[in-house]
Amino acid sequence: MKLKYDEQAGALYIRISEANFDHTKTLDDNRRLDFGKDGTLIGIEILYPSLGVNVVGLPPSEAAVGRPLEKHGFKGLATNRK
Repeated sequence: MKLKYDEQAGALYIRISEANFDHTKTLDDNRRLDFGKDGTLIGIEILYPSLGVNVVGLPPSEAAVGRPLEKHGFKGLATNRK
């Protein structure tokens, strides 16, 4: 799992797999999931992570995403609020 943060754009990308991109699923205004052709999760895009990140429902698991976010200084929020 690799994290890349573009502070100017206010965007964080969590790279899960090196598979080729096929499509995106939008979870809400601030979270998108990228998938490969076979349905493999490739990455997670999070907008404005400095405001906190809703980790509820993020694959591969809320804990697997939340821990690295907090390690890199982003607050993981356990909420269903969008």
